[in-house]
This record gives sequence, structure tokens and C-alpha cells, in this order.
Amino acid sequence: MTDPTSQIRGAFSAIFTPFDENNEVNYDMLHQIANFQMDHGVRGFFVCGSTGEGLLMTEEERQRVVASMVEIASGRATVIAHVGHPRTETSIKLAKRAADDGADWIASVAPIYHGTTFDGAMRHYQAISSATDLPFMVYSLGGVIEPLRDAAFFELPNVCGLKYTGSSFFSVQQLMRRVDRPVALMSGFDEQFVASLSFGFHGGIGSTFNFAPQFYSGIYNAYHRGQIEEAAQLQSKINTVTDLMIQYENWSYRKAIMKYLGFDCGAARLPYAPLTDQEFADYCRRLDALEVLKTKESTAV
Repeated sequence: MTDPTSQIRGAFSAIFTPFDENNEVNYDMLHQIANFQMDHGVRGFFVCGSTGEGLLMTEEERQRVVASMVEIASGRATVIAHVGHPRTETSIKLAKRAADDGADWIASVAPIYHGTTFDGAMRHYQAISSATDLPFMVYSLGGVIEPLRDAAFFELPNVCGLKYTGSSFFSVQQLMRRVDRPVALMSGFDEQFVASLSFGFHGGIGSTFNFAPQFYSGIYNAYHRGQIEEAAQLQSKINTVTDLMIQYENWSYRKAIMKYLGFDCGAARLPYAPLTDQEFADYCRRLDALEVLKTKESTAV
């Protein structure tokens, strides 16, 4: 049997969910941005996660987006369906539907609002990971890794991946020494992608991979060719865009970078606000000044 962790290598996009002017999922644009990203080195997609606004979408929307992404990827890229939800039973339903629709993996954040303890996470993850035969990726989002404690997650059925959005790569390394099965490690800190690779991570899953896929595929490829300085230079260059992006609490600015490139993904849903024409114009001027991103017709680094 093929090791499922072999599917998890390189740059994975935490893909935006595009919305149209009526706040409905824009499936045509979803196809466009997914193909743009695959054409520039993205090897997989993390669908309906935080960046994809999964928790701001209905169950039906999430199911349809995952099914659409399976169709779009069509053997070209790995599809990880994020099924996290405050209600474990809903996560189970989403997991089963993702399996039926042909997703390659499922993933989930730990419990939100209710049951936010280690024991709660164990119950949550056990229920989800047992719901299908798909490989399952646990997601540590801003939490503290405790190696002795957290090794128990990897004793659950089908758990063989970790998305880690944090900077203590040493603690992840300590954790992996206590796990006796292959584990796919994916970093969620885009701005520290090179650093994560040096600690043995297999790739990254990031929001900025949406609009800069050529940078992150370039970082990954350069690193694995032994061209560490080139990888570090690419990291430093794209981090200037990340630095600008995180200055705004409104996630509509993140999606606006796609519009800047020629892919109008709409605004983020409430509680975020759409940008005014003036806000978008001002943002474009700031992006222009960085001289990093190029249009979709010219995306070479």
C-alpha cells in the first residue's frame, strides 16, 4: 500500500474561496485561481480552512467547494478537505462527504469554543479520524506543542499528518521522535517556510501561496537542490508582501491581492468588510511600491 504521506510534499495553497457580488461561491473563479496556482508549482490544496473561510460557510457550500476542488485537481494536486467545525458531529458529516467526493485527505482544527482541552481534542479527533479511511491531518493553530502529551494524537486511527502554525519547530521535532509512524509535517507560517524545511518539514500550507505560488514552489525546489541562499532570498523577498498584508485586520485585503493580480475573488465574508474603491486603489499603490508581485500574465520570480 502506498504511504499516504508521500502525497504531502512541497507548496500547498490554503486556497481562498472566491465569492461573487452576491456573496455566493464563484466556482468559475475557483477554477481559475486553482489552475493558476497549479501552473506555478502548487502541489496541493487545503480547502475550506481558515483562509478559505470554511467556518463562515454553510455545510452545503463547503461540501460543494471540496467536490469542485477534487474535480479541478484531477490528479494534478492533492486535495486536503478541512472539516473542522465547533460541532464534532458536523465535522464527521463533512469528513464522510469529502471521502465520498474523492478528497485525498481530511484535516481539522482542534475544538473551537467548546471542549478546548486536550481531552476534548482527543475526543474530537478520534471521532473524525474514525469516520473515514482517509488519512487525517491534525491542525495545531497557534497552540503549544507538548511532545509527551501530543504523541497520543498519532495513536488515533488514520492520523498521519500535522499542520503546524507556530514557530517552535524544535518542539515538533521532539514530538516526532515519540511517534512510530510516518507523519507528513506541514508548516503554516508562510514567512518561516525555509526555517521549517531545515527542521524536516515536508512542505507548507499557506494563505500567501494563493498569490505567490511561484515563490513558495521556488523556495521548496531551491532548498532541495541545496541552493539554500537562493531559497532564503526568495523567502526574504516575498516576506515584504506578507509584512504588508498582516498590517490589516480585515481579511478582505488578503483577497484583494488576488484582484491586484487579475483574479477577483470578492471580499471576505462578515464580520470582515469589503474594501472601498479608494481603499483598494491605495493598497495597489503600496503593492506596486514593493515591486515583488507581477500580473497573472507574468509570474516568474
